[in-house]
Amino acid sequence: MKRIAALSVAVAMMLAAGMIVPAQDVEEGKKVYTTLKCRLCHSIAGVGNKKSPLDGVGARLNEEEIRKWIKTPKEMKADTKMKAYPDISDRDLADLTAYMRSLK
Repeated sequence: MKRIAALSVAVAMMLAAGMIVPAQDVEEGKKVYTTLKCRLCHSIAGVGNKKSPLDGVGARLNEEEIRKWIKTPKEMKADTKMKAYPDISDRDLADLTAYMRSLK
């Protein structure tokens, strides 16, 4: 019983730390990616604009960095041509971030 409790605590801590991304958030993030037409500028698994692939982005960037790239990309790279989404809802931002983080 103690092992189950310890495992539950460990999983809860990993969720809180952002180490585990709920599958539902990832699926919703895919929908946000499609709705915002991100593939016009980016590709995933060869689908979309191959100039800016996002494959592996979840292994390269942390959650905060991904959020900044989405909301305020010029803070990440001053000369970027990436469109900013400053008015994206908190839910959509969280879901899109979850999807990007799943791309290891």
